[in-house]
Amino acid sequence: MTWGDTKKAATKTEPAKTGFGKEYYRGLFENNTAQSVPVRMALVAKENCAKSGLAIDLARQVRPKGKIYIIDVDNSAKATIDAVYPKDKDIIVLPLLDERDESIYNEDSTINYACLIDKANFYVNILADKAKEGEDIAAIVFDGGSTFLKWCEHAMTTILLRKGVIKEEGDSFNQKEWRTRNQSFREVMTRLHGLAVPSVFFTFHLKDVSNYVDNGNGGKVLMKIGERPEWEKGTMRLFSQQIFLSRYMRKADAAAGVKADPKLKDEEWVIKATLEEIKGKHMEHVGETHEVLSVKKGEVKWSGLPFLNWK
Repeated sequence: MTWGDTKKAATKTEPAKTGFGKEYYRGLFENNTAQSVPVRMALVAKENCAKSGLAIDLARQVRPKGKIYIIDVDNSAKATIDAVYPKDKDIIVLPLLDERDESIYNEDSTINYACLIDKANFYVNILADKAKEGEDIAAIVFDGGSTFLKWCEHAMTTILLRKGVIKEEGDSFNQKEWRTRNQSFREVMTRLHGLAVPSVFFTFHLKDVSNYVDNGNGGKVLMKIGERPEWEKGTMRLFSQQIFLSRYMRKADAAAGVKADPKLKDEEWVIKATLEEIKGKHMEHVGETHEVLSVKKGEVKWSGLPFLNWK
């Protein structure tokens, strides 16, 4: 079967696993203990808020040495790594949407999103094998969780064709089949979460929530009423730590996701991190907000979050 060959994929059946009975699980029960995986963190923000940079910085606070693999969904991590960590050869960026990869394109050169999801699963499986084989993996960063959720949505038609739920690409499907998107997303997130690696980071976009409200003249206007992470409902239960980042300038710019801080001067801006949730170690910092990066008088200063250390 070739990549993207949905007709052959639809007829494929997976053999049932055998040999996992009472004695197998008794052995696991008697000998298996919970592994120490201190960091399972979500970094949530609008664009250009140092999500990737903070993930790498925190990863190196946990493990100064060892490989860091970045699964780059948004194709934005490489620029950050080249600028900030040019000498760290143990940081490896793995782009998913890669122009050189023929496996993720249809014959007409359009993107096959189902194959992109397959590729992500293959990469996660390879990382799992590397961890089992003893490779020193300090951290994994899944950079672009919100974009990946959109890819899962785009892949729904092809996946439903594979399963035989629909017969032709233009066929409609039941509302309940949206679970296909959610299952595809959860499979990758959950598998990454369970890897035997000290730190796994996930980055997500922060999405505006809007609704119609009274304008005072008897009419309705669409207004922003809040923000929420752009992830599948229930995703937050995977994370032991959640950090929300925001960019600040002297004057707010709602369109750019910039908040106001009147203490700043013109041409100055900072990025602040709010610790929304931490389970276990460092939970005393929940609710705190700290400046992680500043640009003042043309100079960039990185402060990070040095007190978050799981060594």
